[in-house]
Amino acid sequence: MEKKNILGNILKFIRKNSYIFVAILIIVVYGIVLTNNGVNFNWGHVSGILASQNTVIVGIMALGMALVVITGGIDLSLGSTLVVCTGVGIMTYNVTGSIPLMILAAIAIGALCGTINGLLVGYINMPPFIATLGTQLIYRSVMLSMVRAIDPNITGSSSSQFMLNSEKPGYEFLRFTIGNGKLFNSIPIITIVLIVMVALFIIISKMTKFGKRVYAIGSNATAARLSGINVELTKCIVYTIAGALVGAASILQACKIGNITPASSGLSYEMYCVIACVLGGINMAGGKGELLGVAFGAISYSAVSMIIVSVPGMSVDIQNAFQGLVLITVILIQLVGPIIKEKMRQIKKRKVNKAVEG
Repeated sequence: MEKKNILGNILKFIRKNSYIFVAILIIVVYGIVLTNNGVNFNWGHVSGILASQNTVIVGIMALGMALVVITGGIDLSLGSTLVVCTGVGIMTYNVTGSIPLMILAAIAIGALCGTINGLLVGYINMPPFIATLGTQLIYRSVMLSMVRAIDPNITGSSSSQFMLNSEKPGYEFLRFTIGNGKLFNSIPIITIVLIVMVALFIIISKMTKFGKRVYAIGSNATAARLSGINVELTKCIVYTIAGALVGAASILQACKIGNITPASSGLSYEMYCVIACVLGGINMAGGKGELLGVAFGAISYSAVSMIIVSVPGMSVDIQNAFQGLVLITVILIQLVGPIIKEKMRQIKKRKVNKAVEG
């Protein structure tokens, strides 16, 4: 009986934290692919996954997307907001040479973009898909116009990019210590930032009244309103937080890459955030999901991308198709899983009833 209980607890843990095992499995597959190609898989490859844009930048942005999804919404403007935040942050740094002002400007403009979304969704009651699709187009168009109109000394480039000025103080710290540096020569600094952000938002989601309100709204907005929760304000705050998190991610974007191109950067990042959320166990219907899973979802997404690049003869052009297939598969599992579980419960119940009757 004791062994049965232990096995049951292990299976329960695996089901509850399946995103951890999915991430590990995908990394193992990545290692196998590299080994078959004659490459010695080592910690450097794992470190590359942990420090990649698809893990860190998408991971931090996906935390905000997860909160939005848990409330029953979606934010399609995250990729364009990344362009806004990175562009504003870089221009602030190029003009002032101040890293603190750069960070403040990026997070503040991200929060502003998020608040606009929150007002449209929360108070005006626009469908999240339509509201954030509209702001997605507006935000990117504004930055495209700005990068072409503003003095290159401010944008840092004359080629339709926002680029950090390498002559400003602190440039090497931003690019080589934060963006591409490692702690103890093994753990990427930007990965540590991701870990800190994930830990912070796990605490917020699990141990604060605000976190409980977010889940309550996603489970049943009407019941949440009747229980005294200000649904409109909470949704607005959630979108504001999502924007601020994009601002934080944009700092790491600037540190790691050093520039951003409004015409192409951040394209489809909102979809990548959705993939990270889904792989991390966030239920797209709202009200369910663990923010810890988002980090592992981002790792899984990043590893899948690297597998595609590593497979000989496989074109990078099909990367989005493969990721889309993964997304559909995981959502199907989310939908079918509870149905199968309920069917099994009913079968078990019928067996018990028959045994009692017999």
